[in-house]
Amino acid sequence: MTILIKFDLIEKCTIKILCTFFFFFFSFTYAQVDIRIQNMLELSIKQFSEHKYVASLKTADQTLQLSKKKSYSKGITVANIYIAKVLQETGFYKNALEYLENAENEPYYSENITTQIETHRLRGQVYGKLGLNDLAMREFSKQLKLSDGVKDPLTQKRCMSWAHENIAASFSQMNRHESVFKHLMIQKDILKSYPKNSSNDVFYDVVSNYIAIGNEYLFRKETFTARKYIDSAMSILSENHSPYLHEALKAYGDLEDASGNTKGAIKYYRKALQNAIYLQNREEEKVNYKVLADYFSKNNLDDKEESIFLKRYQELNDSLQSENDGISELILNNFIKKKDVELKSHKATYLKGIALFLILVTVIILFLSWKNRKKKIRILQIEDALIEKENQVQNLIQRGNNNKLNELIELGRRNDPQLIVLFKELYPDIISKLQDKDSTIKNSELTFLAMIFLNFSTKDISEYTHVTIRAVQIRKNRIRKKYNIESDIDLSIWIQNL
Repeated sequence: MTILIKFDLIEKCTIKILCTFFFFFFSFTYAQVDIRIQNMLELSIKQFSEHKYVASLKTADQTLQLSKKKSYSKGITVANIYIAKVLQETGFYKNALEYLENAENEPYYSENITTQIETHRLRGQVYGKLGLNDLAMREFSKQLKLSDGVKDPLTQKRCMSWAHENIAASFSQMNRHESVFKHLMIQKDILKSYPKNSSNDVFYDVVSNYIAIGNEYLFRKETFTARKYIDSAMSILSENHSPYLHEALKAYGDLEDASGNTKGAIKYYRKALQNAIYLQNREEEKVNYKVLADYFSKNNLDDKEESIFLKRYQELNDSLQSENDGISELILNNFIKKKDVELKSHKATYLKGIALFLILVTVIILFLSWKNRKKKIRILQIEDALIEKENQVQNLIQRGNNNKLNELIELGRRNDPQLIVLFKELYPDIISKLQDKDSTIKNSELTFLAMIFLNFSTKDISEYTHVTIRAVQIRKNRIRKKYNIESDIDLSIWIQNL
């Protein structure tokens, strides 16, 4: 009896030890997965900050797949946001919005306020780049409202500062300078409330804020106050030994221009250009070459030097555009491969469903032969199921058309000759009606009308076709005259209503 009791005690102890072991083993394994995913996310954001967008996208996507495999909601949420960040930066706005929506569907999203803030910030930026300023403002307002609920004081200040900066940028696009000024001043007060030793990079926010305020004062023709803010920005940069001086130097150039000092303006614009070259920031270098070219043209200065600036701007613009096209193509190919895998998976699932469905139909038919009374009801059920399957097939076809529309937009951005080929395939009725109006219409005009149909702005068409904005406007006016289109009718809507 005593031996049995001892064995019983040993058995209970063994069970407890095993339970404890497995608890710690799975806890350790889960913690290891958490660390691995966190490291991958940190790598993705580092790659993004270094403009390695393809690498950042791949890392974030790998993190997303691993997180899904482990049902790790935090990893799924953050990876979706990081993917959206890359897509937003590279111009894939529709896909970016889809990934943000995926993030919002995760449990972790509703538990973490900073994740919600970042989602609204990114969505607002997407809407802003699409020219949907009202929608952008709504997202930035949500970002600001949520920022007020952040518990950590420093994080709260940072979130609110960025929210006011974004709102100011939206008002700037709408030329509402009073509102721009109001939110920049609010941001300034928030930044002033930071503890001096809180963060090493806050001074960059302060500098950007001061330069923006200076530009607003310059818009008001209050050059003295504008210079005061630009001087403060430059002083902060010097105190922190920052090499990033081009924005402040360009602001000084604008000040000198406003004061009528052409030589002084050129001196500062040249310094801004040299700083961008020193930093190897080709995007800023391109911008500053354009500033100088435009300034020389506006003031009827040295034609030879203006040509040099303009040529260098065009070379950099073409080079950067080529690189961006390469990045976009890589990202697009990555998405196409991913969609192909998903489509094959859906197809396999669909075929299995069809097979099961056929088996089910056979069973039902046999059952109906035995239960003749319910035959009509069962047949109706089968017909409904077939209609549902047909709808699923139509949905798959529709998805394919959406992919072609995305491809059409991308061809337009690259000014690819294949644009008109795909446009004729997708919208044969529009092409036919345009040819009815003008039987001799050329492909070049059809391509131009296709870009208008795709809602490309005058600025977009100018950039993609490498002509001036004025040239695009003249061509639009010729089309209005040719087809007797009233000036208050939007050309894109006119084409859609053909």
